[in-house]
Amino acid sequence: MPVEQKRNVAIFLDMENLFGGYGKDVATLPLAKIVRDIEAEVARSGLGGRTALARAYANWSRPDMAGYKGQLLAGNIKPVQVFSFDHSTKNAADIELVVDALEVAGDMPWIELFVIVSGDGDFVPLIRRLHALGKRSLVATTSQPAAGVVNKLLPAVADHFHVIDVPKPPAAEPVKAAAQPAKKAAEPAKKTPPAKKTPVPKTAAQAHPELKLYKASVHGFIKDDPSLWVNGQVSVQRLGSLLRKRWPNITYKTFGYATLTRFVEECCGLKAAASPAVAVRQDVSSS
Repeated sequence: MPVEQKRNVAIFLDMENLFGGYGKDVATLPLAKIVRDIEAEVARSGLGGRTALARAYANWSRPDMAGYKGQLLAGNIKPVQVFSFDHSTKNAADIELVVDALEVAGDMPWIELFVIVSGDGDFVPLIRRLHALGKRSLVATTSQPAAGVVNKLLPAVADHFHVIDVPKPPAAEPVKAAAQPAKKAAEPAKKTPPAKKTPVPKTAAQAHPELKLYKASVHGFIKDDPSLWVNGQVSVQRLGSLLRKRWPNITYKTFGYATLTRFVEECCGLKAAASPAVAVRQDVSSS
């Protein structure tokens, strides 16, 4: 009898990146087809075996996401509800995906291939960390225009890059309006063009490649240890101790923050619980 292939593949789908944001038509993404295409590519390339888990990250509470129920069941995909920590749903989705991927890498040693379905360059540090843990990586995106441009670093750092061919949905037939008597066109009013906004450049600290993983560690600790919450706020004293053990060479100061309390509140969008005396002791010990 042939030996059954090992289930050693995990698939993580960044939904918002694939359909280009909630302001667009979110219901056109063929999720089940995407997963089947990835599984076929994994088998063809020999990078891994069978799929052990597949998770899709989005705000599933939106009414326009309800149409995906059948595809989630057909593709054996687990929907992961994303709640924004700081009113930036996209950022929250990225952090949730990073936390889950690192958690799977630590808790499920049999998972050897991590498939990140996204074109977002913010996942480059995650892929590098997975490589350091001895894992293989595959980055996938779709041919749909809504998926946008793939960050050029993603294919460079991944072990394999794959574009899923998704046919463009047929355009709807235009509705012909009833014939109306011709009217003289009114002279269009001249509009003053809107002033161009000057983009605010990121500081070197904010662009640090480890910032997303450091934030993911904060959210991961809070997710795994409810005792870090004190009356609905994060205990920065205990959190600082955990961060120092995981990141001995990096602190909140690396990213331009004077205290851990400010980093937790301003960068992670969380409320921090610490008396001034505790904060001083914690910040001194972290320096």
